[in-house]
Amino acid sequence: MDGHGGDDMSKLAKVIKQIEAAFRAGKYGEAMDLCNLAISLNPKDPIAYRAKGRLFQMQHKFEEAIRYYDAAEKRGAKDADDFVNRGVCKADLRRYDEAIVDFTKALAKKPDYLHAIIQRGASHWEMRRWDQAEANFRLANQIAPNDANANWILGLLALQRNDFKPGWPMYNKRWESPRFKSRPLHTDKPEWTRESGLRSVLVWSEQGLGDQVIYGSLLPALRNCVDSVTALLDPRLVSIFSRSMPGIQFESHNTKVAADKHDSHLPLASIGGHFIQDLNDIFKYVGEGFLKADPERVEALRAELGLTPGDFVVGLSWVSTAPKIGVHKSIELKELLPIMRGANRKVVNIQYGYKKSDAELFNAEHGTELITSSVDLWSDIEGVAALLSLCDVFVAISSTTVHLAGALGRRVLLMDSNKLWYWGNKFGDQSAWYPNTTIIQRDNVVTPWTNVIDTVGKKLELIENERG
Repeated sequence: MDGHGGDDMSKLAKVIKQIEAAFRAGKYGEAMDLCNLAISLNPKDPIAYRAKGRLFQMQHKFEEAIRYYDAAEKRGAKDADDFVNRGVCKADLRRYDEAIVDFTKALAKKPDYLHAIIQRGASHWEMRRWDQAEANFRLANQIAPNDANANWILGLLALQRNDFKPGWPMYNKRWESPRFKSRPLHTDKPEWTRESGLRSVLVWSEQGLGDQVIYGSLLPALRNCVDSVTALLDPRLVSIFSRSMPGIQFESHNTKVAADKHDSHLPLASIGGHFIQDLNDIFKYVGEGFLKADPERVEALRAELGLTPGDFVVGLSWVSTAPKIGVHKSIELKELLPIMRGANRKVVNIQYGYKKSDAELFNAEHGTELITSSVDLWSDIEGVAALLSLCDVFVAISSTTVHLAGALGRRVLLMDSNKLWYWGNKFGDQSAWYPNTTIIQRDNVVTPWTNVIDTVGKKLELIENERG
């Protein structure tokens, strides 16, 4: 090597150190420029390619990230971290089988790599391979028995498979996981149990609106065990729960409840562990149609939409905005065109975020008559409940609105592709939590929706014919 080459190598080493320093300082734009400089100095060195892949991954530019991780591998980068990072990118692009290959490569290098095991299990879970998913999560649990994330995920899988007794304690590990986003209540009161003898319980909300509805179904069971229950919920739910469960005090989750009003507390999603120990317990403790819509709102919306007794009314919701999993659950509206037509079929838009002007454009383009009401479908839960009460059937992907429809006892055709645990609790294709909800299962999150939509269409025809 001549002197010039030696200078380049010395400069490269200096630039690599600068890349590392820029990463530590959070100066990612500077790090990207330094990566490009390092590659120009030595196109065969894998370090800058790996770093550039990581930068693209942090920007959620997963295709670009994979390209640079591939380039790093061709230049000799074969550490376990390299395979895991590339696998995570592939999983984010729903290329789960390819991701599993990378996680397996990482584990060949480092057999006890907890993150790789959990990610491989999660990819199998997305593909609805329950046995492989469980095997990975159990391996993670063996390697790190106290790892909250591994315990929580294993708990979710156990609940999904109706294995409630071990599932609930592991599910309670959610509070120790950095991935769980709800904040705990800070209190010096003890947590309620059925054996505690405590008589006045403050139940506090966690997770999303739909979660609060499904776990809220067990509040009457709790109330039957104590003298009083005060439940803190999302403010959008307070009025409908108050109407439907008059023996319980409901308040907004922002309310500060005086300490002398309760002798114990309980997270909302932890109620299940005290009552549901097998699948039949859900039927035992959850009342059918446990929420009630405001009848005046129902009649006002019936008049607004011009609905008549002869109309067959189908509610429709097709998009979830849930972080991470929303894209897995959602369907393009135009894919649902086959179920939107019928002589006496009135299709009502119950998709939050989809405005009347959006529906009008869609109708003009496709010759449909998707009806949109004046209800604010995001903030006005009472209005949504009233709309659902007008529907003969509600067709939807998994969302808060499905929980609301199920809680109202409405007939629901759920187009499900996700791993949300409670949709695994069913008798045949009927939800255990919402008996009038039929779950029409997609094979996994990467298969087309075609077969599901075809099944929905056939079921709609049967329901319409039954109605006469």
